[in-house]
Amino acid sequence: MSSHDETGVPFSISNDQQNFRLIELPPALLELIASENAPSLYLKSEQPNLVASSTPAPTAVICTHDQTFEVRQVQSSNILYIIEPSSIDSGDEIECPMLSGVTAFGQCKALLELVPVQTRPVQFLRHAIPIYNEKKFLPLTAGWTGGTKSKQALLADAPFSTSEFDSAWTELCAFEIEDEAWRPSASQLDQIWSSFMAETTIRGIDVTSTFQYVDRILTVVEDGWDKAIPHAILRMLSSDDEHTMEGWVLIDRFKCVQWVGQVYLEALCRGGKAAPSNFLQIWQDQLPERWREDAKLDLLSASSTDLGNGRITFRGQPSTTTKQVPEAKASGMKNLKPPGLDIECLYASNEDLL
Repeated sequence: MSSHDETGVPFSISNDQQNFRLIELPPALLELIASENAPSLYLKSEQPNLVASSTPAPTAVICTHDQTFEVRQVQSSNILYIIEPSSIDSGDEIECPMLSGVTAFGQCKALLELVPVQTRPVQFLRHAIPIYNEKKFLPLTAGWTGGTKSKQALLADAPFSTSEFDSAWTELCAFEIEDEAWRPSASQLDQIWSSFMAETTIRGIDVTSTFQYVDRILTVVEDGWDKAIPHAILRMLSSDDEHTMEGWVLIDRFKCVQWVGQVYLEALCRGGKAAPSNFLQIWQDQLPERWREDAKLDLLSASSTDLGNGRITFRGQPSTTTKQVPEAKASGMKNLKPPGLDIECLYASNEDLL
């Protein structure tokens, strides 16, 4: 059908309509893809049931190298037609048989909008990567049935950007052995760091300045750890862009002091143990001498809860296999009141009882 008058543009609607989805781009993303060296965009989605969460994950996201946008469908009561130039029969075969007009060959009943999202890559990787078992080379994560993937395979399934993935990978001290991704538990990290500090102290290595590590220190063969784990720890603790393949590293002071306290606290709580009264002193003893006085309980505020009366607990999110421990069974910590600092464990998980 068609309609036109002497002043208007002839308009017709094709009988064969195509369906379209138009995407509304945020200004920043539009500027990025319109630039001379436009980056690649990646359309990704999360595998079902990979991460248990009370908040539904986006069904689809579009990622740049360092940003993630959720794809949302917005319904509209109006119909948007997609048109193209066409020649329309004027009905006057003598004077002007054809008129220049437009024809609607498709319609769009809904729009897709891209909304920047705050991703949760650490939580995703905690569930996607099993804990490393250095003895049996098998996952220690309780109830683990997901198999062991490579880092690249995990990135392909991760509903966030490469930069966000790499940041979470580094934060968890994750590593690969024979194209299989693993992560250490808090107790493993605590043990390896203690061994590392003992080795560097014996060898007279000052870890508060740039130093060159050697495989004899990283491997820690007598403790049975694969050297990939100490490498991952140093990568996480190193100052930005300071960790190099040549074996030189500069450890970030603030990051190290805070991390050592958090790992020790988490290892205690997940192991169902009461903290010794000299918790702060033990924390300081695991640090270089120059950094001992930096260890303050305030540094643990983001990962702990002050229960009062000198008691503190690790504020960790239980995994899909973690069950809340009844207070009566939490190692009797409600009744344990050693002098000094007492840590109350709210959660325990088989995956971290190492």
